[in-house]
Amino acid sequence: MKLSKEFLVLLNSALSGNTPDGGVMDILNSTSPEGWQKIAAISREQNVTGLVGDAVTNLPEKIAIPENVFLYFLAEKEKCALQGRRMAAIAKSIINGFNEKGLNPILLKGPATAAFYPHPELRSYGDIDLFFNRDEFHKARDIAKSETGFILASDGSFHFKKDDVDVDVHDRYFDLHVSEDKLPQVPSSEATLLMLSAHALKHACGTGVGIRQITDYAMACDALKGKYDPERLEEAFRNARMTKWQTLLCSLIINVLGIQIPCPGGKTVSEEPLLKIIEEGGNFGHHAAGRGDIYGKSTAKRKMDTFRRFLGRLPFSIKYAPKETFSTMLSLLGGNLHI
Repeated sequence: MKLSKEFLVLLNSALSGNTPDGGVMDILNSTSPEGWQKIAAISREQNVTGLVGDAVTNLPEKIAIPENVFLYFLAEKEKCALQGRRMAAIAKSIINGFNEKGLNPILLKGPATAAFYPHPELRSYGDIDLFFNRDEFHKARDIAKSETGFILASDGSFHFKKDDVDVDVHDRYFDLHVSEDKLPQVPSSEATLLMLSAHALKHACGTGVGIRQITDYAMACDALKGKYDPERLEEAFRNARMTKWQTLLCSLIINVLGIQIPCPGGKTVSEEPLLKIIEEGGNFGHHAAGRGDIYGKSTAKRKMDTFRRFLGRLPFSIKYAPKETFSTMLSLLGGNLHI
């Protein structure tokens, strides 16, 4: 579904923490009831109802929002905040438990990225990802074996449940097929930004990526301003063979979201190739045509569907990350891709 200008105005307001004004308010004031319904639909598809709900419920009363839409966003905002606080508490409990045993996990993706938003509890996420360095990973695995739903995955990671929340534990911080000695030290601000960009790239080249993964990078880049070295970050993207992708990602953030962040080489390109992927599939590509039919099917059929979608994305992938694409395809053929 195409991202409407009204949706983007509200999303920008949520990300910046500022109430729209001037000409922007005129855009919202002239939005039809159908337009408001579309804003709600896009927000659901992109899984940002909590963020957009915060912007909607803080608009001036003079903005004529249909009552059913306003109540929908109010409920979504409250539901997201409640879930966000619960997830944060569970993540903290898990980390404290490992800390007590002398281990030091690092939060990845959703739980860690939420902290970069104006209201962390409104950045929705459904599971918790942790990283342990190689010295601690096997110890963590032995500890977690007694947890509910413990599973050792084919890629070496493991999974368990805590208070009905899925927890995935990894020994790789970067979702990349590049020697770690060429990548930033973990933890560091440069490592965080590279990890978030690589995560978005992996999904863009596969089943699909949504606007939420894009805003993750934008919020992290803004929050870590002054804490990372721009030259070292550009070098990290060169070493990771991601410069073309990073330029595309930053161009979309600048041109579509209206958030000013550093772009490799200081020049933007057309964001259309990435915008098309975001609009056709939404959050992780879950809303792409035929994608819903695969849920509930066997593992083999789900893997085949994932492989088919990677094949369909090859023109994009080869252009923006050719070497990473080749390595990923080998992983897929081996049945070891965890995405």
